[in-house]
Amino acid sequence: MIIHFIKLVQKKLSRFIPATIEESVADLPPKILITGGLGFIFSHVTEYFVAKGWRVVVIDNLSEGSCPEIIDGSFMHYPLHMANPKVVNIILKENPDYVIHASSVTDVDYSIREPYRTLRKNILSTLHVFEACRNLSNLKKLVYVSTDEVYGECEERVSEDKVMLPRNPYSCAKAAGSLVRIAYENTYPTLTGKTAETRFCNVFGPRQDPAKIMSAIKKSIDEGYSIPLHQEGKGYREYLYVKNIPPAVDLILEKGLGVYNVTLNDGFTTKELIEKAREVTGEEIKTHPSHRPGMDLKYQMDGSRVRALGWEPLYTFEEGLKEYLVGGRE
Repeated sequence: MIIHFIKLVQKKLSRFIPATIEESVADLPPKILITGGLGFIFSHVTEYFVAKGWRVVVIDNLSEGSCPEIIDGSFMHYPLHMANPKVVNIILKENPDYVIHASSVTDVDYSIREPYRTLRKNILSTLHVFEACRNLSNLKKLVYVSTDEVYGECEERVSEDKVMLPRNPYSCAKAAGSLVRIAYENTYPTLTGKTAETRFCNVFGPRQDPAKIMSAIKKSIDEGYSIPLHQEGKGYREYLYVKNIPPAVDLILEKGLGVYNVTLNDGFTTKELIEKAREVTGEEIKTHPSHRPGMDLKYQMDGSRVRALGWEPLYTFEEGLKEYLVGGRE
């Protein structure tokens, strides 16, 4: 009778208590670890996955350009530089389902002044991520965040299989990371079929570093700041509003493999971009001549592969430009 009673109680409780620890873990939402998750672009991605209900872990050393204002207790934050070898053990301890490696020294001018530090920090950071991830047997996807600058000068739109020809220390460091991704996926079975890479065009929007061209334009409109016009404003770039990025990253995490150029092909010279801003705001924008050594004049990419994956932008260039530059000013 007692044994029958115990079995009856166990049967009743089994509806509320998982039979195993594995079942309990399986009921939890996915865990994603984002390096550089407080930076301009990926602070938006951090917020996106928090809102989605995922468990979010961020490793970010709060360097210049980070956005500590989003720290609100909704995600775990480790304030460490990714070049610090301690991050390997943190990644292993957190044991995430997904990893996005976005942490990077991204300032081209800084990389020109400090090539050794830029290359050392960026390459070490990438190595630490891949070393940790090859030891995560349950990892579902690792996304490495690169840039259109790895292609070098582009007289026509380039696809993902174009040979990389980086022409400044920053893009050289990012291209090195692209090669690390290929080498680790090919060499280590735990990463085979589990890596992807994004190459964004120029992203703009809230929280951007004031040294970047679009935020410099905003500063000129709001404060009368004079913009340094590199190479007479002939530099041509493609631009994408930051709020288009999180859904693209989410899609690549879910379905992507290999490299994805992320662009809508909205390209302008700096002079044309300033004129676009004048049209939207009705404000004059101050500039002064400047020269940047090692500057590529034209980047443009073929974004058809990510579109074929199913990505549809939330904002056109014009919609993003108006929201960013005008916003609450109307």
